[in-house]
Amino acid sequence: MTPEERYRFDIQGYLVRRGVLSSGDIEALNVAVDVLGVPEPGDDIMSQRFGNHLTAARRFRDLIDHERVFDIVLELCGHNARLDHAYGIVMRPGTRGLGLHGGGKPFDPAQYYTVDGGSMRSGLIAVQWALVDHVAGRGGFLCVPGSHKANFPTPAQVADEMAIEVPLGAGDVVVFTEALTHGTAAWRGPNQRRTLLYKYSPGNSAWSHELWPTQLVEMCTPRQRLLLQPPSVGSHRPVQ
Repeated sequence: MTPEERYRFDIQGYLVRRGVLSSGDIEALNVAVDVLGVPEPGDDIMSQRFGNHLTAARRFRDLIDHERVFDIVLELCGHNARLDHAYGIVMRPGTRGLGLHGGGKPFDPAQYYTVDGGSMRSGLIAVQWALVDHVAGRGGFLCVPGSHKANFPTPAQVADEMAIEVPLGAGDVVVFTEALTHGTAAWRGPNQRRTLLYKYSPGNSAWSHELWPTQLVEMCTPRQRLLLQPPSVGSHRPVQ
């Protein structure tokens, strides 16, 4: 991370890198989603999510340790970082996503955020890849900037007033700490909203119950396999 990125992330709780994916990457990932045959999303949150996709296409696996986010993952989660879980989101126009949630209060050891001696450390972090344009005012990633450092619980009304939508172009990536109060605004775009989320933890912790299947591990590169290790302390192999 550059000094500017480090400062932005520390102050805001999230960071956007623009144009990470090429037009060819975006097209290939959208085709890979099409091939999955994801059911038409409804109003229910779980109907808007899909998983078990990492074995379906190499393009999905390429994002696990993509060079443009790998440095952020290691800086925030350490060299024992692990992929905790991953899923995709497909929303149809006019539907609402998951409202504001998360935040540092009450304290959750799996989602903490701290700065120690000039180094940032985070629990669970999310890397969200935009596969379509998220134009300003049309919904998508929503957050209360700086809320990961709040010393008080989040009052719902105040959070709604302070929350902002973060515009993204297709191919952009937003990385945020789960200690940030965040959510998904109602989708008002003309087409489906499509994003992919990869969530990482320090090697000694886990948020989900995900156990990566042997089939997936065998498909991955050596570095990706290190990121798929189960949580542990003494036997965890560092990711290089």
